[in-house]
Amino acid sequence: MGYRSDVTVVMYPKNDNDFALLKLYVDETFPDQFEVHEDNGRKLGFKYLVCEMDSVKWYQGYEDVDVYTRAFSEWDTMFRDEADPEGEPLFHYEFVRFGEDYEDIVKDCSNYCDHILGIERRAYVSIS
Repeated sequence: MGYRSDVTVVMYPKNDNDFALLKLYVDETFPDQFEVHEDNGRKLGFKYLVCEMDSVKWYQGYEDVDVYTRAFSEWDTMFRDEADPEGEPLFHYEFVRFGEDYEDIVKDCSNYCDHILGIERRAYVSIS
């Protein structure tokens, strides 16, 4: 049994023409299946990836969890856009984990992200 969490991860490129590179990275790096979504021009104006995992054991030391932890800890450096004076990453991620305890909410994101992943004691994508 054990303590379980609901996890949502959203990833999107800084520029639409980099979506294929992001998709390739995600497919080769992460153990979970991400769904492709399209914004239809409302906020992002391009495609993004979403992965929702319900009732998972999200503990450090679990191999699948550690893949995400490592990637997120290196994200802004690994994907830094050298041509951007601010150093905004080429790709963005947003992460939220809801634990079983009501107050147990963890949110994380890359620098300069668009903050499209909201919290209502459930995860949702807001592009309006």
